[in-house]
Amino acid sequence: MVRLTAAGRALSIVLLTAGWAAAQPSTATSLSELIALRDKVRNADTRVRVDAMYRVRSIALASNDAEVKMASLDLLREPVGSASDHIRMPAVYAIAEVANSTDDPRVKVRALGSLAEPLQASQVPIRDVAIDAVNSITRSAKGAGIALAAVRALAPAIRSGTNGVRIPAINAVVRAVEDSQDGSAQQEALDLLTAGLDSSGAIGGMEVRMMAVTAMEKVGLAAADVSTKAKAMGLLQAYASRGSWEPEARARAQNAAASVQASMRQP
Repeated sequence: MVRLTAAGRALSIVLLTAGWAAAQPSTATSLSELIALRDKVRNADTRVRVDAMYRVRSIALASNDAEVKMASLDLLREPVGSASDHIRMPAVYAIAEVANSTDDPRVKVRALGSLAEPLQASQVPIRDVAIDAVNSITRSAKGAGIALAAVRALAPAIRSGTNGVRIPAINAVVRAVEDSQDGSAQQEALDLLTAGLDSSGAIGGMEVRMMAVTAMEKVGLAAADVSTKAKAMGLLQAYASRGSWEPEARARAQNAAASVQASMRQP
């Protein structure tokens, strides 16, 4: 058995790394191929579009360059806006894969923006798939602007009149902002969550309001700055006094407000 010395192992690692780097396509080559795929990703033939979409995905995943990944995401906006689930659902998953293939916040923010079309679609299944993609992107993402981009991307879903869309969207907003320490994102999330508090549906209306109360409480408790906590507490107190709410809903909002207020007094 051949045993490598420490120096030999180090040299092997260097050579392997160099070989791997050499195997990476150049940025110029990748961008040129993406440009050549522009017409194909919007081709009327479904097979051509799908093949082109998967090629765009492969180029993005094979490159470590953020510019290549963002250019790929821009191309994926076309298939993700398709009316056909055979095209747009794989495109949503491709966007999430590209976003999760890097720690660069610019790519993640671009990916969240690329999901705007499916998050506003009229069909529930594609909207829920897009919400799952947002969760996937924000789950372990750290970086400037990611939480705020997620909140803005999810806004149409939270304002939806369909419980099957707005309930998972409310949960997704909380996941996006509660650990972010992004005061702007948390403040915007609180404003957005009032859409859930205003739910008056005959079926599921109270459930949505209770979820929104819990979400607002979580954001308020997670916030580092007093102004965000005070905003959450004030909104909860205002809704706790609504005469149109059920007694249990008003009590839950009051308890949530008290919980946020107590967190303001902690050292």
